[in-house]
Amino acid sequence: MKKTVLALTIIAALVLSLAGCGNVPASESEAPAAEPQVTAEAQAPVEDDGQAASSETDEPQAAPSETDEPAAESVRQDGERFEAVIVIEGMEETVQYEHIRNDTLGFEMDYDYESFVRRSEADRECFVSVWDDPEHPENYLEVRSDTGNAELVASAINASLSEAYDTIVEEYELDRAGSCIRIEASELKGTGTMADLLQVVYIIPAPDGCRVATAHFSIEGAEGFGRRFSYMVKTLDVIDR
Repeated sequence: MKKTVLALTIIAALVLSLAGCGNVPASESEAPAAEPQVTAEAQAPVEDDGQAASSETDEPQAAPSETDEPAAESVRQDGERFEAVIVIEGMEETVQYEHIRNDTLGFEMDYDYESFVRRSEADRECFVSVWDDPEHPENYLEVRSDTGNAELVASAINASLSEAYDTIVEEYELDRAGSCIRIEASELKGTGTMADLLQVVYIIPAPDGCRVATAHFSIEGAEGFGRRFSYMVKTLDVIDR
């Protein structure tokens, strides 16, 4: 009997203990999770880098204006100096050029001011080698103006040169002035041998007649001076007188 009472007492104590645990408030048995702290950085919307770059590049680009086009090559001024490259005896050479303009004779041209001395006269421009005797030059270029028709002037010049030379007459293209008549006088008439002094004459048509450029050079300077004069004449351009 005592054992039965003791067992009942223990069971009753266990039941009361379990009932007490079930009545514990939730605030005491389980603490709520801490609320997340919201910072200023977290509040600001975050943009995706890829989307941002895309939005910038997707915007239509403005059409280029006319001012974006490369400017046209400017016209050289009288007295302007610059460098140029020519080929002498198969070798490139940098030369110093000066641009000149002669409104009286009606032409403009570039010349190598380190190799030639310019002499301006009433009826011609003359460019004499710096190595020549100024009073008796052998290597020089002269430019004149003529009111006659280019073909008639060329015919008269060729007739005069043909008295001493076997001449070659051909059409020749200049870089700025276009087509001209070129007369080469280098062989002594009827001999087949080169003359000591050579001439090459360029007759350039113009609205008021023609311009005549004559290169004089010795046989020793045929490759050097002849080539230099050729480059200079190629820059010649006809202007109004």
